[in-house]
Amino acid sequence: MRLRGVRAGYGAVEVLRDVNLELAAGEIVTIIGVNGSGKSTLLKVISGVVKPWSGTVELGGDTLTGLSVERVVGRGVVQVPEGRQLFGPLTVEENLELGGYSRRGRRGRPVADKMREVFELFPRLEERRAQHAATLSGGEQQMLAVGRALMAEPRVLLLDEPSMGLAPLVVREIFRTLRELNERGLTLLLVEQDARIALSLAHRGVVMERGRVVME
Repeated sequence: MRLRGVRAGYGAVEVLRDVNLELAAGEIVTIIGVNGSGKSTLLKVISGVVKPWSGTVELGGDTLTGLSVERVVGRGVVQVPEGRQLFGPLTVEENLELGGYSRRGRRGRPVADKMREVFELFPRLEERRAQHAATLSGGEQQMLAVGRALMAEPRVLLLDEPSMGLAPLVVREIFRTLRELNERGLTLLLVEQDARIALSLAHRGVVMERGRVVME
């Protein structure tokens, strides 16, 4: 994945200022920086939630700039958003089915097969497959958010603050799973406040300050 000269913001407020970033296939890159440095906005630009003012986002020769969120997902870029954004009244299984919705009618593995793979990664989700998402613990909700994203069979997984509000033991469990996913070939771009645990996972760290990449 490659970002070139990306500028973006909200209204007249510029948040990202000429951001250049490359992410190699199979790499884990973590972005660190204080609140307001532009980390979450950068993920939103990549995933199509926020349209850039200028610059380009490319993946494997395809231009993602200007595509709708669903078309970005179709190209293989899927985000686990900050705060998880689960469908609370729906069950674990229903949330996972929605994650695989974009794959219906496409060639490839059936949704049920992918769900079994998610349950192998997160056995607790299988135990709670009929439970409403809103009743899960914070750690279980984060597992479900990651599992839902995996249902779309991403090439690049974007994660926004996956450790937020979680106990250290749960964080270590989730990060072990992320490492395992990467070892299977999944590319990860991670935004984290906890620089220590994020950099222990990543192949490379990127520091953002006031909307710019200031160090790699």
